[in-house]
Amino acid sequence: MSETKDSTTEAAVVVGTEEGPARGSWDDDLTLGPELILSFVGMAIMAGLIVLATRKYERTRGRVVKFQYYYFGAAAATILVVHLTSSTMELLLFSPPSVALVGCVYPIYESIRAVCTPGTADDTSWLQYWVAQGVVAFSTEFIDDYTVVKNVAVRRIWYEVEFIYFLWLLLPFTDGAALTFDYITEPLLAPRIKPLVAKMDNLIQAIISMFTNITHLWVIWIAFVLLPSFLKRFIVIVVGTVYPLMSSVVAITTKDTGDDDTYWLTYWSCYGILFMLMDWSEAWIGWLPGFYLFILLCTVYLMLPMFQGAEKIFRHVLVPLAGLKEMLLLNDAIKVKKEMMRSVPPERLKALRAAISKSFADDGEDDEDADVAAMHALLDPINNNISASGSGSGGTYQSIL
Repeated sequence: MSETKDSTTEAAVVVGTEEGPARGSWDDDLTLGPELILSFVGMAIMAGLIVLATRKYERTRGRVVKFQYYYFGAAAATILVVHLTSSTMELLLFSPPSVALVGCVYPIYESIRAVCTPGTADDTSWLQYWVAQGVVAFSTEFIDDYTVVKNVAVRRIWYEVEFIYFLWLLLPFTDGAALTFDYITEPLLAPRIKPLVAKMDNLIQAIISMFTNITHLWVIWIAFVLLPSFLKRFIVIVVGTVYPLMSSVVAITTKDTGDDDTYWLTYWSCYGILFMLMDWSEAWIGWLPGFYLFILLCTVYLMLPMFQGAEKIFRHVLVPLAGLKEMLLLNDAIKVKKEMMRSVPPERLKALRAAISKSFADDGEDDEDADVAAMHALLDPINNNISASGSGSGGTYQSIL
């Protein structure tokens, strides 16, 4: 291929040209017909089986060896059959959309669902997935760019590898995410990463302090705008993945309440969507001034605790879109209940539970005065008895409310 052709194709990867955006060139060989329709049907059935498997079966933490043999044997057989019988099925099954569906879209939905459900065990499981997925996706980002520009055959093989790897991570039978955590992340990565995260926390605080100076902001903005597009993209990906990946490793290896697991899982749910939007739109509007700067600012907004951006986007955008608002409200109520159990004296718990239960059981219109009156009726005798006996620890019921 000539140097002119190479440069033209490289430009198409970033901004698109008259030849069309290179990131969509995988579908050039697809033609409408019975084979294409059957391929779509087969993919839909496969997607349904994946959802059924992840919802119905318990995770094995990858310890059942026969499942590993079955999986990789089935994967090898599928690749062989597809290569020999259906080029259309190969293009659809091992393509950027299918890789994104298995590696990002479905895990994002399940991560949102995990955050909305009580408990943190499923939060930890999906955070383990994002660590294993993110490390490979970040470290092999250059392969995607190389295969798009240089080598179609290698590109198809790489899509097959990504698809099989991501599916191996999330299926409960193979549970590659947990297996990777047990044998690589926890024993090998975590001891080295934890000290680095502590240093990076201090560095981030220093950077935030520097950003409060408007002069520094102008200098950084001008320097970023003048960078070439590929370097801007690299910086955006580094900012969005390196520190969050390291913090996620610390979170899943720390034995605590699991709140940090939930925090970073919320982040990955939001950042995963932001990254896909960037990846799919940059071929069309990546040439616009400020495109990558906007993505960078959105990433920082999602990542830093001072903004709580991921939490806000998660609650007000992702959860309603996923149809999980009621589930999230129930989870919030359960968290309040747990906090109540920890903070309220045992002698008051029964009365407080009865008051809250009566308030929620009322199917009529909201009546704040009636709710307060019910609280008084149920809790005043308790407080009077406690005050009379001199055992009133924890204050009156107003402190409970």
